[in-house]
Amino acid sequence: MIDLLQAVISSIVIGSLYALMAYGLTLTLGSIRIYNWAYAEYVTISAYVTALSSSRYSIDILLCFPVAIFSAVTVSLIVDELVYKPLTRKGSTIIQVMLASIATGLLIRYLIYIFASINNVVIIKAAYTSKAVAKINELVITDLDIFIVGVAIFMMLFFHFIISKTLMGKQIRAMWDNFELARLSGVKVDRVRRFVCILVGIPAGIIGSLWSIYSTITPTSGWLLLLPAFAAVIVGGLVSIPGAIIGGYLLGFGENFFMYIAYKFANISFAYKPLITLSIMLLALFIRADIIPARSLLSFLTRVATHRGNVR
Repeated sequence: MIDLLQAVISSIVIGSLYALMAYGLTLTLGSIRIYNWAYAEYVTISAYVTALSSSRYSIDILLCFPVAIFSAVTVSLIVDELVYKPLTRKGSTIIQVMLASIATGLLIRYLIYIFASINNVVIIKAAYTSKAVAKINELVITDLDIFIVGVAIFMMLFFHFIISKTLMGKQIRAMWDNFELARLSGVKVDRVRRFVCILVGIPAGIIGSLWSIYSTITPTSGWLLLLPAFAAVIVGGLVSIPGAIIGGYLLGFGENFFMYIAYKFANISFAYKPLITLSIMLLALFIRADIIPARSLLSFLTRVATHRGNVR
């Protein structure tokens, strides 16, 4: 029973990170129409900034957060100015921009790897040791667990306030509903676009910092977080922020709670954990018929069954 509760706590913690990352991905996709696969590297850079600042230079862990956020926001703005915006102005399709984002992400990742190799920090962790704040037999809840969940929920509420209550948020929603109509209506698209890049860079910086405290990091850490986050976006319907948040927690529970159940009762190895993410992603695509015509297939099977019943 204790192990089961520990799995629930881990699911909530990891799900909070996935939900916050899915928030940033959904905001980018909905407002400026970009599948931003390079978002993983924003997270990785901020994770390295926090880990290096705290472990190499003994900077207080809380002071590392603003620096990490600044680094993620800066990279987000640079990538948009040098890659996404020029491609958009040239009339590139959403698929072409997505491929460019993958290439950009790979370029940044290899630069991170070169830097990490030269400085002997390919594997590193932030200098912070979590402390138990509650302990019931073998069940342990740490200050880091509470901090991660609290920060993630606070940031999602904060972003919701910005998008729903501010003038800039109103312009983002206008672009979300109809990009061309918003532009023709006088919305300064480039200014709003820069604000979106800043807005999505903030959670990337926070996620990277939190992950560097929670676990050891490598140049591929952001990429390992990106797949579940994109799965959460797909589960949520691609452009639904509430759906992405729910999807994030669903992925968190899938990878931890349900994986624990599978291991406990069916002796299924934890090595199969990545299959859960892929399965949820494919199932979501199937149900939503974004790639596979699930409804048409279901309709066809229903007609066949009805026909056979009539023949009999």
